[in-house]
Amino acid sequence: MNSINNNLDGWLIINKDLGMTSRQVVNIVKKTLNVKKIGHAGTLDPLATGVLALAVGKATKTVKYIMEGMKKYSFTIKWGISTDTQDREGKIISKSNKKPDKIKLKIILKNLVGTIDQIPPKFSAIKVNGRRAYDLARNGKKFTLKSRKVFLKKIRIIEKNKEKQTDYTSFEIECGKGFYVRSLVRDICKKLGVNGHVIKLKRIESEPFNLKSSISIEDFLKLYEKNDWKNFFLPIYSVLNKIKYVGK
Repeated sequence: MNSINNNLDGWLIINKDLGMTSRQVVNIVKKTLNVKKIGHAGTLDPLATGVLALAVGKATKTVKYIMEGMKKYSFTIKWGISTDTQDREGKIISKSNKKPDKIKLKIILKNLVGTIDQIPPKFSAIKVNGRRAYDLARNGKKFTLKSRKVFLKKIRIIEKNKEKQTDYTSFEIECGKGFYVRSLVRDICKKLGVNGHVIKLKRIESEPFNLKSSISIEDFLKLYEKNDWKNFFLPIYSVLNKIKYVGK
């Protein structure tokens, strides 16, 4: 058995694939690098893709600083169907043919910018009396999650084409820590009086990391076999120097 590698200290930014859990990504990298300490700076749901920042060795002590950085996401809402998880993994709880009024949607988005109160999704990793909320929700247990202050810096509609698209709308946001896109979608739908859920979610930036500095698990494993992966391994000091903003 190979001895533990204690000489790796830094950040590896993974572009997480659809369907993988954040824990699976961590376990693959930990086993490959044969390191003792490794963690990530913000969970991505299995149905989410994009930037997953992994801290290796002494970099794990700096995770709390990275967690304070701003995040950017792109996501798409499918209108007409609501699910219990607010994404396409959940059970359908309501349907309607009503679509959002575009002018009203823009007004609602404008009013959401800033520090807002947000109730996390019941299908989340938040702990309730020592148990994960998603475990309680899956077992049909009744519980209440408290509202939290979160920060939304920007939100905009992404016009992907000029054709009239009524079933889907895509967005891009910049937000602080602890922000849930699924909760945002739930609240937008409630204010509009329509049904909807997230069908696509991608983290495009987790300050100071972005997709340009990331690598897929598949490519990482290929480069590791060639001993050519360290171009994607970022030293601790270079990361901390790039943090510009602490969300409140």
